Amino acid sequence: MRERRLATAAAVVVLFAAAWALLWQPLKDDTLRARRELLLARTALSAAQAQTAELTGLQRITPTPESTDPRVAVEQVLGERGLKSVLTSLDVKDTRVFVTFADIGFDPLVSLLDALARTHGLRAVEATLTSRIDPGSVRAEITLAR
Repeated sequence: MRERRLATAAAVVVLFAAAWALLWQPLKDDTLRARRELLLARTALSAAQAQTAELTGLQRITPTPESTDPRVAVEQVLGERGLKSVLTSLDVKDTRVFVTFADIGFDPLVSLLDALARTHGLRAVEATLTSRIDPGSVRAEITLAR
């Protein structure tokens, strides 16, 4: 009788250890892994939502009608930004605008290109930038088109 009790107790201990090793431990590991994956998924979701909001904001920007003369559009933005004095040449052929600056700061140039794209739908399709002796200053030959 005593041996039977000891054998039963040993069997219960072995079954408990087997259940722990085969059921409980994998469930615990899977739960931890699922929590880590949930954190990563939430991070990816928030990044995707931020990108969606940014894209939605960009889509709301409506350029002026394309019937606007591109020369007038470029001159208007140059005047608004105080860059008419640094303009070397401005030519329009067909639907393309050719702009040359002998010496312009890089930051004002980027700002100008951004404003032209946002307000008039004119984007740089070709550009040649040559650095100047002054830091942050370039010679720019840019072709713009819609």
